[in-house]
This record gives sequence, C-alpha cells and structure tokens, in this order.
Amino acid sequence: MAASRLGRRLRLCVPLAAVGLLIFGGTASAQTTHGDFYFQQTATGTDVGCDGLTGTFTNTATTVGQFVDTGQGFHVHGATTQEYRTDWLDGSYSINHSPSHFEFNTNSRGQFVATEAKQDRGTRYSPDGQVIGGITVSTLTHIT
Repeated sequence: MAASRLGRRLRLCVPLAAVGLLIFGGTASAQTTHGDFYFQQTATGTDVGCDGLTGTFTNTATTVGQFVDTGQGFHVHGATTQEYRTDWLDGSYSINHSPSHFEFNTNSRGQFVATEAKQDRGTRYSPDGQVIGGITVSTLTHIT
C-alpha cells in the first residue's frame, strides 16, 4: 500500500537527515555534543488496498529523538509516530496509528548499526462508522 511505502521512506529519511545535520552541522571536536531533534511532516496521496479499492490518504509523521556526537561517532535514538487516515472510494475509511522506535550508531571508520521496531495498527470503518475489521503489522529491522 502507498501509505506503508511512504511510512518506510519517512522512517528512513528522518534518521538519515539527523545524521546529515550532525555531520555537516559543524567540525568535529574532542568534546561530546548532545541534543534533541524534532521533525513533523504531513503527506497526502492515493493508495490501493488489499481488496483493490482505491483511496486517498493523509499521513502525519512526528519524530522526536536525541543524538550524541563523541567526535569519533554518533549515537541517535528516537521515535516516529505516524497517524494516517485513508478514505476509500466505497465510502469506508481506515484510521491507523503507527509508532516506531529506532536507534543507530556510526563511527569514524564508516561502521553503521541501526535497529527499528514498529507496530502499525489500523481499523477500517463502514461509511456509517461501524467497525469492518482491523489489521496489525509488526516489523523489526536491523542493519549492520
């Protein structure tokens, strides 16, 4: 589904943007630098459901986290929460809540380790607001 593809892109872009800010934000020093970051992004688009219905979605992703720059590497951890709604052509709609937690480490030797855990829960409603069904998708990603 397009909303889940968008979610994957947002989940990958936000931590990489944080690393970019850290790497290009200043010169390396012997001091440890730490701080907080916050991003919020809203996207809209079309989606095709498992049942073949087409719909339009609005997805707001909010990311909060912390970083530490040791001068020899970075540690970043945080959470992204996506809230999205899809309005299907048959009048039904889906509301999803999708929190994820991530962390990654990188060092001056180019080594990179990242982990993310996510659970996406959604409920689909009939046009008159009755629950039609639900879905839960859990993922765990680890990259070295």
